[in-house]
Amino acid sequence: MQRKLKKSKSILIFLLFTLFTSFLHSQEFEIDYCGIFSDALDLNMAKLTSDLYFTQLSEIQGFSVTDRRSEFKFKEYENLDKSTFAPAKKTFFAEINKKENSDNWVAVFHIVHENSEVTKTKEYDSFYKILMEPKENLRASLNNLITKGGDSPSDNAAKAQNDMPPAKSTVSTEFLSGTWKAENGLNKVVIMRGGRGFVIFNNGASMNIVIKLDENSGKKITITQNQKSNASYFPELSREEALEHAVNAQPIEWTLTASDSNTLIGQKRTLVQDSGTVVYADIPVTWTRAN
Repeated sequence: MQRKLKKSKSILIFLLFTLFTSFLHSQEFEIDYCGIFSDALDLNMAKLTSDLYFTQLSEIQGFSVTDRRSEFKFKEYENLDKSTFAPAKKTFFAEINKKENSDNWVAVFHIVHENSEVTKTKEYDSFYKILMEPKENLRASLNNLITKGGDSPSDNAAKAQNDMPPAKSTVSTEFLSGTWKAENGLNKVVIMRGGRGFVIFNNGASMNIVIKLDENSGKKITITQNQKSNASYFPELSREEALEHAVNAQPIEWTLTASDSNTLIGQKRTLVQDSGTVVYADIPVTWTRAN
């Protein structure tokens, strides 16, 4: 009889634990996303960063995200009207600016709910560390803000880490994430987890890119321009030729293969000058991972 009672008690405890665990995992937070605010970023970089946060938020289990960015402008934090926030929801936005008298960047995450606001501050030693930060870090930061409140001293002291991913037999966007040194004319290429990134040209221009992988081989990498063409994207041409042809130019595309964990080899399809004529051509390129 006692054995049966013990068994019944164990089953009851197990069922209660299962129900409690299920409740925790099924709990959903309604998040209004208002974007980022920054005086230090231009429109393209602000949009890229804001899109990245929205993508990561939307992929976090337990978050139901509404995009309200169109209602706010990224350079108008001082005029932000928080009375327009929905009290029943948790409103998330971020401030991203350079630290005064420093090369470091500071991101301040805000959660506003029922006229109460909590913040979490994170410092990064470069802007690219913000873009490379894993989605799990954003999830953890927001969960802590929602469930525990604002900053603690240890949070403020912590800096984002950007560990180099290990070599793999197949290529993934996680494997590719980081900064790459590319062909002549390009200062650097930054690839982020999730399949997006941007190119910085030596002339100061920036270009958004998307990264696609061959699911069959797991090794072929296609990187494509993801915005309207600009004459600055064609350093292989004279300025006059670039201005003339950029208007109707096809997106620049790189087709690459990883020869090892630090080297990508392939070709770039772009406009070049050939015997007095501007034509599309495939240029051999090699990218190496920057330290």
